[in-house]
Amino acid sequence: MSRRGGGGGCALLLFAVFFGLPLTMVLVAPAVAARIYVDDLPQQASYLHEWLWGSAAAVPLGMLAVRSAHKRGGRLRRSSLPKRWLGLLERALVLLAVLNVFTFVAMQPGEHVINDGLTLFGGAALAGLAVLFVMRLWDRRERRVTVQEVRAAAAEADRALQRVRSENARVRRQAEQVQARLVKLQARGPARGADVEFHSLRVFHRESYQCADTAHIAYHSAQTSMRTMSSLVRRARRAPLQLTVSKRARAEMRAAADHLASSHGELRSQVDQGLDMVRSLNANTSELKHEIRDSCGRQGQEWFEALEERIEQAREERRVVNRFGGGQ
Repeated sequence: MSRRGGGGGCALLLFAVFFGLPLTMVLVAPAVAARIYVDDLPQQASYLHEWLWGSAAAVPLGMLAVRSAHKRGGRLRRSSLPKRWLGLLERALVLLAVLNVFTFVAMQPGEHVINDGLTLFGGAALAGLAVLFVMRLWDRRERRVTVQEVRAAAAEADRALQRVRSENARVRRQAEQVQARLVKLQARGPARGADVEFHSLRVFHRESYQCADTAHIAYHSAQTSMRTMSSLVRRARRAPLQLTVSKRARAEMRAAADHLASSHGELRSQVDQGLDMVRSLNANTSELKHEIRDSCGRQGQEWFEALEERIEQAREERRVVNRFGGGQ
């Protein structure tokens, strides 16, 4: 165990020495070139040209380092293309300024960079990592929300709430009809048989599970919207505390945040209620198919067996999709 850990540490050190330090050398090349120029020593003058060539690559390499340190979903990489490149350039210049000031100050007058390069470039690399870490944290900060955005989200929540309420009413009606059919079938007792209409029951069963599937898709869509809204609700609640403008603007933000929070809470309640009704509808629909099997003679039994076979086939297809999809 310890031997493997030591090998991993050595590999990390080798990676840092052979890849990290050369990259750092390019990033701090302007400082080294400036030190050679300022000291103006004949024995170092021959190296100035090489460090100037390294300085030419410092800016694009700095932009690449900044881009690698920022997440894809961060504010910088989600911005428009011109703003993204300008932001990368600005941050790269900040990174280069910190690294090169550190390097220029750390080098003693007349000191050749090769004398203690590991300490010099290692310190510069640590300083660069610290700068990139701060940039990454700064990039993850939330953008301040506006009153217009909160009002638009509240209006969308109201529309989603109306759709969910309509869906709940439809599921409730279907559930009541399924329950009534079940009561009617079960009231016939053991003497059920030829007078039961197989075709109408089969169509009714299909309508019931289609109703449940459609409702479940609508509720899932509403849940996705609610996850986005919940983040906006938190930001809207904090926004009045961050505003330094007039009391009227803060009051408008509070009113918009309260509206959004109220609609969001009611939407969550309606979705939870709808999901409970869908579960009940599915249970009653499952019971209905057994009643069709027991009530409609041979054709009911054949229909039930074919339905169960299709259900099992669909489950197997989902398992295959999930197995291969999860491995990608």
